[in-house]
Amino acid sequence: MIKTKPWIGGSDEEYETQHFGFGAQRLKIAVRQMVEQKITSGVKDMESYLQESLDLNETDKTTLTKSCDKLIQLYCDRAGPSLDIIDEEIERVLRIPPNVLLPEDEPQLEQTSDEDFVKLKEEVADLRKRVERGVLMEVLLNAEEEELATVENVCETAKKDMEVLDLLYKSTCNNESLKTIQHETQFLCARASFAKKYPSNIFDE
Repeated sequence: MIKTKPWIGGSDEEYETQHFGFGAQRLKIAVRQMVEQKITSGVKDMESYLQESLDLNETDKTTLTKSCDKLIQLYCDRAGPSLDIIDEEIERVLRIPPNVLLPEDEPQLEQTSDEDFVKLKEEVADLRKRVERGVLMEVLLNAEEEELATVENVCETAKKDMEVLDLLYKSTCNNESLKTIQHETQFLCARASFAKKYPSNIFDE
């Protein structure tokens, strides 16, 4: 006859029964039983009609019955692939998404909501700490970056000062340049009225 998987129940079947009044397993079994019953009743009706309309002896009646039984089995076997497609469609239609909450489960949700709320508060507190640490780290990095920029500016200024001193040193190492600077300075001091307070040979030091 038609091959039918036995009913095994389970949480999905129970959930579907709560929502629809029946589960996918029960419906698939019922459909297969209904198809098998239709095939059997149709062939048996044909057998009864033949026995009544034909003048058959007992041997012919026995042969007719066996033939009809084989015909029933043949129809049931041929119905298998179509019933598999029907099973898949039943499972698709009756499958309840995991995010759907049935009214019967709302009290259970209320019982566990306090625990979930405490857990959620802990997760939020942990997230807040991580955000605060991130902000503090960003402030420290910005301060360090500004300090490094200041140091770079100081180093750049010192480098320029060293270049000026180096040029001055190179200039003073040239005797002709030194004499020129001394001569020009003495000339300016001689012309300035306040220069009389100071000795004219200031470069002798």
